Amino acid sequence: MRGEHWLIYGSWHSGIAALQVNPEDGKPLNALGNPWDITGEDNSGYGKIIATRGTSRWQASEGPEVIYRDGYYYLFLAYVSLSVEYNTRVCRSRNIDGPYVDIHGNSAMGSAQLYPMLTAPYRFDNSYGWVGISHCGIFDDGAGNWFYTSQGRFPVNVGGNEYSNAIMMGHVRSIRWDANGWPLVMPERYGAVPQAPITENEIAGDWEHLALTTSTGTQRTSETMTYDLGTHKITSGSWKNATWTFDAATQTITTSAGVVLYLQREVDWEASPRTHTIVYAAQGNQKTYWGKKLQ
Repeated sequence: MRGEHWLIYGSWHSGIAALQVNPEDGKPLNALGNPWDITGEDNSGYGKIIATRGTSRWQASEGPEVIYRDGYYYLFLAYVSLSVEYNTRVCRSRNIDGPYVDIHGNSAMGSAQLYPMLTAPYRFDNSYGWVGISHCGIFDDGAGNWFYTSQGRFPVNVGGNEYSNAIMMGHVRSIRWDANGWPLVMPERYGAVPQAPITENEIAGDWEHLALTTSTGTQRTSETMTYDLGTHKITSGSWKNATWTFDAATQTITTSAGVVLYLQREVDWEASPRTHTIVYAAQGNQKTYWGKKLQ
């Protein structure tokens, strides 16, 4: 509610809580019990619990971030261990203290998996790729452009450095919002590439395509998909023989595989020398799809 102040917090063992605070001093607005008096599954001494992954002490979710957009509060969460498999999930609610549900209507209270998955460990060709991409911050620039910020790590033993996976770097990626109001995080890091309209002719050719799925401890790797302009078919890859259509107004590709790809211009960080390219993000079948056009 406008004028109210809330603390959204919690971590690996406790689940995520919403606590209204006094705007004057930042203390709880309403009295809480002593946390050492909490027993069993009653975590109400922390505030109102709004997200848990079952009843185990090992919740494996943390780093909550809540933003408000177009009538919804969006709760972003970091899942599992931070070294490699760290990935980002999101759910939403009409109220800041819930109930939150995911894209399939599953409750954030007790669901082991929430979808969509926004980021996960991945590797495009000609790179080491990135792992541990989560614990995010979400913001807009005041002009309708939304961004996802997080840590990112190198995989183990990059360049012979046994500590490479311990090095955390700051990442910024653009967000597009799909037709149903769910966020899509772009695969390539933000590079302030001018967003000239993408044309249908630019779609034709080879793309690197990968699927972000729940897969413990491994990077998702890409395959090549070829988009043919003459037949409007995908002629290679796991969507081979699917048809596609391009919508210039929404800058999207709709495929007969049942997935709508949201396009954007970004830097091809794996290219040498680096150059601009087109990327996409999409959701479907409990997967998030990332891709980039090969130049």
